[in-house]
Amino acid sequence: ELDDKLFVINAFLNIIWATGFLIFWRRRQAELAFKWNTLDMEQIEATRSAYTGELRRSSVTHQNEVYYPSWKRLLFRLFVTIPMIGINIVLVSFLILLIIRFQSWVDRQLKDGHLPHLMSLTELFPKILLALVTTIFSDVYKSVCRWLTIKENYREQQKHDDQMVGKLFACACVNSYFSVFYIALFTHKYIRLSHQLTTIFVIKQFWGNIKEAIIPYIVSNTRLSVLIQMSKKERARYAERKDLNKELKRILDEWRNSELDKAERQKDNNAYTTKAVDDILTDNTLNRRCSDITFESLSLSQAEIECSQPKWEDLYEDYLEMVIQFGYIIFLSTLFPLAAFFSLLNNIIEIRTDAFKLCMIYQRPFSQRVKDIGHWQKIMEYMVFAAIIINCIFCSTRGVVRRLVPDLPFAAEIFILVCMEHLLILLCKVIRSTIEYVPHWVRVEKSIMEHRRREALKKLECDALHLKENRSHNYDE
Repeated sequence: ELDDKLFVINAFLNIIWATGFLIFWRRRQAELAFKWNTLDMEQIEATRSAYTGELRRSSVTHQNEVYYPSWKRLLFRLFVTIPMIGINIVLVSFLILLIIRFQSWVDRQLKDGHLPHLMSLTELFPKILLALVTTIFSDVYKSVCRWLTIKENYREQQKHDDQMVGKLFACACVNSYFSVFYIALFTHKYIRLSHQLTTIFVIKQFWGNIKEAIIPYIVSNTRLSVLIQMSKKERARYAERKDLNKELKRILDEWRNSELDKAERQKDNNAYTTKAVDDILTDNTLNRRCSDITFESLSLSQAEIECSQPKWEDLYEDYLEMVIQFGYIIFLSTLFPLAAFFSLLNNIIEIRTDAFKLCMIYQRPFSQRVKDIGHWQKIMEYMVFAAIIINCIFCSTRGVVRRLVPDLPFAAEIFILVCMEHLLILLCKVIRSTIEYVPHWVRVEKSIMEHRRREALKKLECDALHLKENRSHNYDE
């Protein structure tokens, strides 16, 4: 009974923490946006370079602009996007279900002694296989979602990003949560759930670091080594050419000295011969540059090294990883309290991994002025409401209510859980509406800046009016 009470208290505190975290995240976000002067930034987005369509005269600018009809986009989403995403989700769900059934079969065979234990490797093999399958499918999902979003042909970048985020999150939810929810809701084997989550956290973090940092680092260093070797060969070639130029120049100088007495008569011919020999034998273009060429100038500079590095693609994967970890905490921390610890450990490692990628592997990305994290904020707020429903379901499936109130009918239990779910959602909404998203001092500073702007505008108008009156007075005189 104590465990059941602690389970309910943990679920309640978990929901309150998630709500408060998002509120204070928004407050901190507003503070940083104010300091960086992006809080009230209304970004006027230009047309995406990849946006295609037919030219049509705009009713606003009266100029020809690219236009893509919305009905084509709607048809593509209905008959291509939704079926493809649905097929991918069904396929990965089917594979995950097969691996879970394979895990059950392995556990039964190990229990009966029909399979060798091999230091727990046999038992861990299906878990590792599941983590690898979900990791591989996450890369497949990203490529498919990127292709579908490009084909939907959105005009603004913000709309393009929102659609990309929605597709990625929908696929990632099934890819990340299907196996653990199936174990928790249908098999009720919570020890296996703990092992599964531990394996997912460890294997995904390990494979993610290999895929995102180690493999690109090896590829980048290999490419850089090839470029350095090519640079050394070029330096050797230029050094040999430089020595040849010096020798040919010495021969030509001796030949000029021997022909000094015939300089007036053979002036034009000598100049032509010198130029021909210099161009053909000594490559006159390189000869003119050889005085400026040094071994240091022919080596790769820092700018050339960074230009040879791959470009940073986008932040979809980084945001998605954080949001999925946030979901593990609010969805499953009541069943697996170590989820928060593993998420913290993964984030600490991820900070250093991302810093390593930015400094050592990829080109520095161009900064973008934004006022918030965009669509990801709404997704996390919706996830809190989903977490309330899921935790109420866990209370029912674990039999918490029946053990706390033994004589309670099943219909009354469902009614109580529905009432608790509605009350928690109402409580979260009340907390959000009570606490301001923008801190008080930020609102005060914004009011001061607005007051100064209006006063400056009034002064400018008064100065312009006085100047006009003075000009008219001088004109009358």
